[in-house]
Parts: sequence; structure tokens; C-alpha cells
Amino acid sequence: MSASPFRPGRPAEHATLPPDRPRPPVPQFRRATVSLDGAAFAECLSEVSARYGVEPQTVAVAAVAAALAARHRRGRTALAVGTAFGPARLLDVEVESGGRAAATVTLGRLDAELETALDTEPGAGSESAGRSGVAVLFGRPAEEWRGIAPQLADRDVVLVLDPDRKEAGCEFDRDLYDPAAVTAFCGDVRQVLAALLDSPDLPLLDVEADADPEPAQASPAAPGTPGPTTTEGLLTAVWAEVLDVSPAEIDTESDFFALGGHSLLAARVAMRAGTLFGVELTVEDLFHHPTLAALADRIDRAAPSTVRPIPTAPVGGAHPLSSAQTGIWLAEQLNPGAAQYNFPLYWRLRGTVDPDALRRALNELVRRHEALRLRITESDAGPVQSLAPDPAAPFETVELPGSDEAALAALVDRTVNAPFDLAENALRAVLVRLAEDDWAFVLVVHHIVCDQWSLAHLVDELGALYAGRAGAPDDGPRTGYLDYAAWHRGVLAERLPALQDHWREGVVTAPEVDLTALHRSDAGPGLRSGCHRFEIPAGLLGEVEALGRRSGTTPFMVLYAAFLGLLHRYSGGHDLTVGTSVAGRNHPQLETTVGSFVNLVQLRTGLATGLPFRELLDRARTTVIDAYAHQDYPLETALRERRAHGAPGSPLTSVIFELLNVDPVRLVLPGAEAEEVPVRVRSAKFGLMVTLESTTSGTIGNVEYRADRYDAAHIARFVEHYLSLLAAVVRDPELPADGWLPVGEPAAPDRTAGAPLDEAPAAGPAPAGEAPTHEDPAAGPAPASGRRAALETVLADIWADELGVEAVGADQDFFALGGYSLTATRIVARLRRELSVTVPLRVLLVDGTVAALAAHIEAHEPDLPGLHRTVRVIRLARADEHRQRQTADQERGAAS
Repeated sequence: MSASPFRPGRPAEHATLPPDRPRPPVPQFRRATVSLDGAAFAECLSEVSARYGVEPQTVAVAAVAAALAARHRRGRTALAVGTAFGPARLLDVEVESGGRAAATVTLGRLDAELETALDTEPGAGSESAGRSGVAVLFGRPAEEWRGIAPQLADRDVVLVLDPDRKEAGCEFDRDLYDPAAVTAFCGDVRQVLAALLDSPDLPLLDVEADADPEPAQASPAAPGTPGPTTTEGLLTAVWAEVLDVSPAEIDTESDFFALGGHSLLAARVAMRAGTLFGVELTVEDLFHHPTLAALADRIDRAAPSTVRPIPTAPVGGAHPLSSAQTGIWLAEQLNPGAAQYNFPLYWRLRGTVDPDALRRALNELVRRHEALRLRITESDAGPVQSLAPDPAAPFETVELPGSDEAALAALVDRTVNAPFDLAENALRAVLVRLAEDDWAFVLVVHHIVCDQWSLAHLVDELGALYAGRAGAPDDGPRTGYLDYAAWHRGVLAERLPALQDHWREGVVTAPEVDLTALHRSDAGPGLRSGCHRFEIPAGLLGEVEALGRRSGTTPFMVLYAAFLGLLHRYSGGHDLTVGTSVAGRNHPQLETTVGSFVNLVQLRTGLATGLPFRELLDRARTTVIDAYAHQDYPLETALRERRAHGAPGSPLTSVIFELLNVDPVRLVLPGAEAEEVPVRVRSAKFGLMVTLESTTSGTIGNVEYRADRYDAAHIARFVEHYLSLLAAVVRDPELPADGWLPVGEPAAPDRTAGAPLDEAPAAGPAPAGEAPTHEDPAAGPAPASGRRAALETVLADIWADELGVEAVGADQDFFALGGYSLTATRIVARLRRELSVTVPLRVLLVDGTVAALAAHIEAHEPDLPGLHRTVRVIRLARADEHRQRQTADQERGAAS
């Protein structure tokens, strides 16, 4: 029988479970859990504890220590041990080899030490009382665990065993550990227990008496150098986790997109792998190197590049908006009172609901996530945001006895479509009680503080908080949205010149897609929304995915290319521009941050007569990859470029096509069954937006359109043609354009049925109501009264000052002079301060000339008491400047 290597006086050496991957330079502490057979573990622990006369928790700690010591050839180790809810304590654990007698000595000594270590601290809650569960932390040196609660620590590996509740699980940092390795180690622990049960004479450890301790664990590899395994092996673990597949399903020739990858998952891989290997990776890299071997080679050849952490923004005060928020805020100013940027969620709840618990859960959710506490106001420098000190969320409870469905529908509609006052809040909730077991819950969040990516995370967390679970996800300190906004402004300042050079010509010259074939006969400019839902059959979607695998494209690229083909047939255009959204989370610290990050990018693709669909798909692929590679170009900057160059309309926001690949939103409230009910806002964000969303039951499509412009019957026909075209091209990618749909389909209302759309006239000007209208400059300015002339003088002076130009003519365009939304905000603030007039921002942004602004003010502000005094001040200032220039000219002449 082997002797123990423990010698009196030798310090305990910490035996860890070595990470499978290098520790990242920017730790995220993203947790994952390996669920174990709690009943089986509990049975083993109970039997061993009965056999040796010690507590089950003692057996659990000893089994972990033995499994670690066996791996490290070490008989004495240090572990951090605590209850599942209490603080961790540093504990030396001696592991003796030998049979039952030696094990009895070791376990008896450990049992006494644990009795002290696991004592309930004064003031601890009832959940931590006694010795029910034990948490063993063994990923990093145990000295780092003193006084840290296991759930909240940035721990690497925590094994929690609770024999009384028959629960067992191992939580670990997924950035460091492969789930398979953690599962294997848990198997080692189970084997130790089985060995003690099956054969008391079986040595707990088989070590040599004179074995030297294992050398100290090497430090994790520096960024940019190979880790403890090959690059391909480490990358396999990243792919497996992101794609949610077994590592066994991935080999060196596996294609990321063929395994189910898409652009959103590619962004996650780029962030995680870039951090892991210490190199810069982009979504574009995965498109160009889609196989495991190719991407690993790309990583090995890349120059080292450490991801800079996002610094913490200054606490307190007002902060500028992010570029994503600015675009949303600007759209709201153009359409005041509309609710097109409300995110509504509506559930019917059957069962028991505790309104107070739901209110507390919502308040805690708001407290945890900085973005939900943001308040947005206007200042002289433009819109700013600040944090509300009170995390209380607007939460209303309503009684509607008798299951009054009509009254409920009206209440839900009002809640969903009420605009937010962003200076007060950007979230609201209403809980309606219809009967003891019949409830309705409506949650509305404004897009300026939350995007689609964030919704599922928030709803999951809300359910966990409502349940009062200790495991409700809370990663502790996290990157706040204000941190991101400040950091991204700096990044954008560095990148914007290059982005402008890349995008300017394509943005400025892009034509709008002419969809008059879908218009109502009485088309107008309103925002009233219409909606048409449809489903892509599972078989057809399978063919889409198969074509993507064969052609090296994603499902989105195939679906988008088919949509381009449909637009071509409806418009006759060969230069097509569509907008699509990108996640905008291009830093590892942003993966779980709640906020608004989404940006709208332009996809501009050219078609040719007789083009086969396969070639159109290749062009679509190139367009999409390019857009992702340059996705930081702000929407507001793109729109400003068009206005500055006199380009009418906005093709970037006229037609939108997107595929949502976000986690499904599921509300789970104990005691009640939640059924989500579709609900929508009455205002449309864009002219025509096609959204496809993958769900558990298939791919659902939704066409949201401006009902004052587009005809519902034409939209339904448009969708039928899309599905027909999609089916035709995925089955025969070589099909030329004229074969994508039957001859004569679609036939526009004002064309003869059967006439090919390819012979239709080229796309004309933007539809009515889309482009801003201006008076014909050739007609000359209308005669101005003295009051109007004075007003134009004041406005021109303010514009020149804010725009940094010498002079401004009455009919010069604001954007052509270099104006943008923040400049317009400053001008509006000065008008309020200097002339005591309030002008809606949309007047300046839409009409865009001094003359038009003066006409608006004159029509809405009959009294301007300070106008002439301001004019006199301006004229005196100009006369003084003129005299100063004359004097300077005379002095220069005399000197020469």
C-alpha cells in the first residue's frame, strides 16, 4: 500500500483544474453550467458518509480534493470551501492513500475542520443555515477566494453539491473551460466516491512515497501565442459553444455556416476568439475563412493585437448620446407623438400572479441595467442623457373584472402606442387582473435604451427575479451603456474619415427603389402602419440552407438575393438599395450589455438583364460582407451626406430587409403559464420593412408598411410572389432573371397584364411624401415684408455663426451648408433663448432653408418683441466688423 507524500511542515500546495484556454486580457466571467445527476451524487455521498461516520459535505470536499490530487500527484492541497450561499473559506485538505483506515483518518480530520468552516455566520439568511450544501472553488489559487461569496465571485470553477435537496452542478467560466473537460472532471469525483463504496481497501490515491510535487502550473500563454492545445483545438471549443453543438461534430474541414452559423454568431466567434488568441478578428474573416482549419491558419498568421478594455465613463452629469441613439432620437423629432420606436411585449397569464413580486422584480431589473435608467433631455449642445437615481419602474396594476376582452384590448392598445417622454422614463409595465387565474401583462421598452438582442436577456432575468431564485443571472459589475457610448465616440472619431471615404459615393448616388406597383391609388405620406404575416415552409427553408452550404453563403444572403430579384421584377430597376440592421456589438464586453447598439447599413447591389440567380447570389454575398466590414458608419451621417449633395429621398430607410437571429423571448413565472400575444404599434418606422425571424415552429415573416402609401392587397400579392420566386431559384440557381416568376407576374396596376416589367420605364423620382419639397428657386423669393426681412437677417446670422460660414442666403439648404442634427439642435436652442420662440426640430430638418424657417416662425409666432432689437445689434456688429477691416486694410497699405 502506498504511503502518503504528505510531510509535516510542508505548506499546502494548491491543485487546480487547469484552464483549457488562456485567460483573456479582458475577463468577462461568462458562466456556463454542467448539470449533474443530483440524485445519484446524493445517494453516493449519503452512503459514504454513513460508512465513515462523517457529514455528506465532508465527503464531497474530500472527493474533489482527491480527484485534483490524483491529477497533480499531490497529497495535500488547498481549496476554497463554503456553503452554496455563504462566503468561501480557505481550507487545507490532506489526502491520504490507503484503505479504509487511512480514509477514516483523513475524513475525520476534515469533518472537524468543515464544521467550523461551514458554520452559519451571524445574520445569515435561513437558506444558508446548517450544512445542507457545499460549494468547492478550485479553478485558481485558493487564496484569491477569501471572503468571496461563490455566486458573485469572478470564479473559474465551482462545484455545488447539495445532498439534502439532491441537487448537483458545476458552474465554470466558459471563456476558460471546455464543457467536456469539466464534465470529465466531475466524472473523476464520482469515481472517487464509487471507489470508497465498492472497495474500502482500494487506495484513494496511488502515489509514490518519494514523488516530487508537480511543478508549478505555467502561466497562461501570452496573447497571440498558442495556448495549452493547438489553435484548432481551442477554436473548436469556441465554435461548439457559440453554435451549441458537440465538439465531436466539428473537424478541421467543418464550415462554420454549414454548421448553422450566421452573421450574429460570427460576430460572437470573432469577439471570443479574438480575445482568446490575442489577435484582431472580424466577421469578414469568418466569411473569407469559413472552415476551422482556414480560420485557425488566419489566427496563427495574424499579428498580436490586444483588445483594449472599455473604460468606465465619468460618474454623474449629462452625457452625449451614442450614434445609434442619435439616429433614433432624430427620427422621433421628425415625427413627434409617434410611437414607432416602442418595443411592446404582451402576455396572457393563466394561474397565480403576485403583483408585488413582479413589481419588485422589475425594479431590480432596472437597478441592474444602467440603460433602463437613462433619461434623455435636450440641451443647447444637443440631446444628452443622464442616469435617474431612483430605479423604480413605472408599473401599473389594473382591475378588469369579468374578463372584459374589449376593454382589455383598448387598454393594451393605449399602453403599446403611447409615446414616451424620454426625460421621464423609457419603460412602462401594466399588469391587468381579469380573474383570480386570468391576467394580462404588458411591457413596453423604448428602442433608444434597448435593442432586440437585449430583450430575451431582460425577460429571462425578470422571470428569475420574480421567482426569487438565488441563481437569477447577475454577473456583478458590468460594462454600462454610458461606458459604451463614451468609448464608441472615441472609436468612431478615429474611424469616421475612412468610413466616409468608403461609403460616400454609394450613399449619395443610390437611387430609391420604385415600388409604385404596390401603392394605393390615394397614396399619402402618413405613418399609419399595416402588417402582413407569413411563414416560410420548413421544406423551403431547408432548401435555402442547402443552397447556402453549396454556395458558401448564409441563409440571409440567399433570402436577401431572392428579395432583390423580387424588387427587380416589381420596379424594373437594376441598381437596388436596401437597408438592413447590424448588431453593433463589436467588443467582448458588450455581449451581455443591455442597450441600443443596432445600426442600419446600406446594401446596394447591381443587377444585369438575364442575370442567373447564382450570380446575383454572389453579388449579394459581396455586398453583405462589405457592409459588415464597414458597419460602424452612422445612419445620421449617411442621411446628412445625401442631403448635403442634394440627393432626394432616403433609399436607406425606404425598404428594409432583415433576418432576426436573436434568442427567443420567453417569460417564465412560477405558478402561471405565460402565452405571448402578438401586438404591434400603429406607427411604421420605415416605408416597407420585411423581417424574417427564426422560431421554434419555423421561420415567420412580417411585412410592416406605411398603410397610407401601400395597398394591403398588393402587399399580400408581393409576399406570394416572394415565396414563389424563392422556391424557383433555390431549386434552380442557374435560372435567369426572366424565369424567376411566370411571364406577366407581377403586373403593376397601371401596366397591361402580361407585359414584362423589364420593359418598364426606369425608376422615377421618389414617391409622394417621401422627399422633402422646396419651392422652385427659379421662381425667385416671394416679396418679403420688413418684418420677414428682419427675421431672415437674424436667422441667417445665427445659421452662419453655428455653421461656421461667412454668410447664408435665404434659399441655401441647411445640409448643403454642412449642417446636421446637433447643429440644428443648437440653432433651435438659440432661437428659444434669443427670440423667445419655440420651433420644432423637424421644421429645420425637413424644410431646411432660412426662408422656410422664417415663414414658419412668422405664421406661428405673431409677436416677436425682441426681433428688431436683435437686428440692430447684428447690424451694429457688422458695421463694427466692416470698420475694423477697413482700418486693417489702410494700415497694410500704409506699411507697404
